[in-house]
Amino acid sequence: MEASSAAPEAGTGRGQEASSSGQGSGVDLSTITRGAWKGSDVTQPEIDWLYRSRRIPAEVSCRLPRDELEPAPEPGEYVVFLAHFERGFGLPASDFFRQFLDFYQLQPHHLPGNAIFYLTCYATFMEAYIGLRPTREAFARFFCLRINSVQGKNIPKPKPPVKCGSCIIGSRQGSPFFNFSGLESCRAWQETFFYVKNKGAADFINLPAYQPRTPSRANWSYNPGTNHIETNRIVRFMEQLMKDTNICSDNIIRAFISRRVLPLQRRSHKISEMCGPRDPTKITSCVLTKEDVVLKARQICQTDMPMDWEWGFLPLSSTNPPTDEACERFPRISAEARGPCRKRDVDKVDPDPYVPWMDLKMGWAHTSRPGNFSTNDSGSDDEVTVLEVTSRGQSIRHRRPKQFEPTLLPPSAPSCCREALRKREMPVASGDTPPGPHILLKQARYHAVPAKLLPPLWGQHKCGVRGPEPTTTREEDLPSPPEVEDTGASNTDVGTEDAGRTEHLVPSAPKKKKKKSTTSSPSKTMPEPSVPAASPPAKGQPETAAPSTAEPPAAPTGQPAAAKPTPPEGTDGV
Repeated sequence: MEASSAAPEAGTGRGQEASSSGQGSGVDLSTITRGAWKGSDVTQPEIDWLYRSRRIPAEVSCRLPRDELEPAPEPGEYVVFLAHFERGFGLPASDFFRQFLDFYQLQPHHLPGNAIFYLTCYATFMEAYIGLRPTREAFARFFCLRINSVQGKNIPKPKPPVKCGSCIIGSRQGSPFFNFSGLESCRAWQETFFYVKNKGAADFINLPAYQPRTPSRANWSYNPGTNHIETNRIVRFMEQLMKDTNICSDNIIRAFISRRVLPLQRRSHKISEMCGPRDPTKITSCVLTKEDVVLKARQICQTDMPMDWEWGFLPLSSTNPPTDEACERFPRISAEARGPCRKRDVDKVDPDPYVPWMDLKMGWAHTSRPGNFSTNDSGSDDEVTVLEVTSRGQSIRHRRPKQFEPTLLPPSAPSCCREALRKREMPVASGDTPPGPHILLKQARYHAVPAKLLPPLWGQHKCGVRGPEPTTTREEDLPSPPEVEDTGASNTDVGTEDAGRTEHLVPSAPKKKKKKSTTSSPSKTMPEPSVPAASPPAKGQPETAAPSTAEPPAAPTGQPAAAKPTPPEGTDGV
């Protein structure tokens, strides 16, 4: 393992200097834990989730790591990361992603989770707002690559690069591109590796073979500047777009999330040519609400996107194609026109629903993804990783056995609701009343996560679980090309098992009305229940007041009733 970190870099000799300086100072680089391999804890239910959500096609087989700390693929296997799949990556990898790796001589383990997010945002802007396939020339104009080296006071310069995540993608100085912020707590992403392999002769992976080496920094200084004609036109087009519209970085983030598409996956056509819920490039035909789009965005980046967001500039689609001026400025738009493709069947349930942070595979809560709450899971799911925050703010992960596995909840239900259900099902003494929803939600807080990192409280369900979806359909089946077989290896229908949709778990408490002054009309105020001012508790009863089981009072005249959650508006039917 030391040999991989001390491998010499081509044409520079920096690797040899780093190795000799580290050995000369007596520093044992094998003891460095930052950016080092620490094994993998990916489970089979997480692999099943990748198949259900069409992130991995059926033509690819997956194998879980055993007890190795560093990847040890067998012949024909490739190393991939679950953290990458959660940020817009999918198999087979897109041609742009493969060209990016080959041009800079990088491996997937060189790119941390935030780097994949930046690549996803760049590809989304190129396809959804210009109508072009992403290119390395435009990427090099907007972004630069930096080395992530081992840190330590005892390590002399030049410091060697870390083994995992050694390539950092950042905005180039003076770049006109949008600014994005990844998660600062995206740690332990390298613990999500596993192996994939093609089942047949066709390549459904499109990744370079695994090599346990550090980056050679080839072409890292490449910048076309103003020498590339199309890139110059892209810069002028983007500057004019920012001037004429309200487009911002949040538009780009919610574009690929709401479209349910993976920008770094090989697809039959671009985002600008998508044609409705049955488009074959979607991972699912199900539609996300505005709230779910925001919550999913906050899982992969830092954003202040409001829950009632509106499009600053509508992304392109088959019903909103690029303008004639854009097609004239960029001839490649017409050259990359979509060919015939087939429609996809409508999904009955969402295979990739919103899951709270406690069930993410990265960040502060290092636990399992959807599907790991079933009692029929393998023995590897008998333990759950929890996080404790010490008085100094340090995070410590440890494993504890699961003590309760309710079977009445869907697989994607968060742990807070399961704890609440467990307390409600506990036997109570005769005459006792179970605590109300407000007490359950207070008791079911995420004890392991600081308050500032909790997911936002939206709607009337503070646990982040949404009620039943409205029965009305919100997307129309837009016209699409003839239904002929798609010969491309893109977004193949895989898997028959679907994750359950989240259900209404805890009844929402009626909203409290603000007390008005005594001079206001009594007919406009909510009637308060007549409760004795100082009634002593009954013998053997707790002093806490039991929640009322009566129906909530009707809304007063002149005030509309609480509206049901509705899907987002303005998604242009795509």
